[in-house]
Formats: sequence, structure tokens, C-alpha cells
Amino acid sequence: MKIIKITASWCPSCLIMNGMIDDIISKYNLEMISLDFDLDQSEVEKYNVGTLLPVLIKLDDNDNEISRIKGEKSEKEIVEFIEG
Repeated sequence: MKIIKITASWCPSCLIMNGMIDDIISKYNLEMISLDFDLDQSEVEKYNVGTLLPVLIKLDDNDNEISRIKGEKSEKEIVEFIEG
């Protein structure tokens, strides 16, 4: 399983959540690809994320989307997303 994290430097929720997301992903020893909404625009467009950030997308081993969450979430909600 792999996680794609899409954030932006201008996004307050992204700035608040970045460290927490990184800590949780490392605890689960998951591969994470971090994309910047503005700097990685061509890659971000592939995921049709809209403008509500941050976005976490969970992919299976074949890079098929399993699920996603958008916006500011609690640590508990992120853990449930990872484990779900």
C-alpha cells in the first residue's frame, strides 16, 4: 500500500497536519509520495483533487485508488483512514 499526500504551502490545514501525517505514515512504514498542489500541478491533475486540501489518497500495490480523505482531519481520523 502507498499513500499520496497532496498539500500546498499556502494551505493552513496542510501546514498544521504535515508533521502529524508524516509521523503516522512512518509508524505504519508505508511508502508516501508527497506532491505540492502548485509545484507538481501536472501530477496532481491526474488525481482530480479539487481545491480542498490536504488530500490523502490510499493506493493498492497496483496503484489503484482504494480511498481518499480531504481537508483537515484529526490524528484518529487519519489512523482510521490508514487502517480501513
